[in-house]
Amino acid sequence: MGCTSSLHCPVCKAGFRGERKCPRCGSDLSSLMAVAVDAYRFRCMARQALCSGDYDAALRSAEKAQSLQETESGRRMVIVARALSMVRVDREPQP
Repeated sequence: MGCTSSLHCPVCKAGFRGERKCPRCGSDLSSLMAVAVDAYRFRCMARQALCSGDYDAALRSAEKAQSLQETESGRRMVIVARALSMVRVDREPQP
């Protein structure tokens, strides 16, 4: 699923191991898992948008992913998408 090691149990701070229950304190981590999956999906959408040249959509998706789960790769993706969306050259000249 990606960067699960950067997540921790909000109750006892044990490292996240991709399980629905914290192995240390038994807390339900299913909500945390759902947020991590959503962030992963937004990062995938951002990558696809970057590859297709839709830099504005890439930036929106990358920023949404970062708002859900901050990662180093997500931070870099935001920077790249922001830069590309600012320097984009329109294919058709403006009158």
